[in-house]
Amino acid sequence: MGTKMHRTAPVHSIPPSNMLQFMVRVNRPSSKELAGIDRAEKYKLLKANSVKRKNEIKAWIKAKGLDGEVFKIEEPTVFNMLFITCTPKVAKQLEHADAVVSVSRSPEFSVGLAKP
Repeated sequence: MGTKMHRTAPVHSIPPSNMLQFMVRVNRPSSKELAGIDRAEKYKLLKANSVKRKNEIKAWIKAKGLDGEVFKIEEPTVFNMLFITCTPKVAKQLEHADAVVSVSRSPEFSVGLAKP
């Protein structure tokens, strides 16, 4: 029985060369559902939605037998976006998952403060 890379890989490990990072936009509550609630409640609702969608996508990947082609699914935020490092094959198939709105290649960029 083989060890699956994505479950045992150290945090700082490098994904296999056949995997890329993709931005996966997921379904989110409607504007109507978000209207009239205070900022703190909106934050909680959006965060819970992202966690739920991540879990749905993980279950979908497992049900399709694709978990061996997924290196990492980043932690969800309040935004309706997940970052998934996987093979292009998985990214293409993710477009058909119920929780997914769209999938696109994540641009490679670094985030940091600019020095004056």
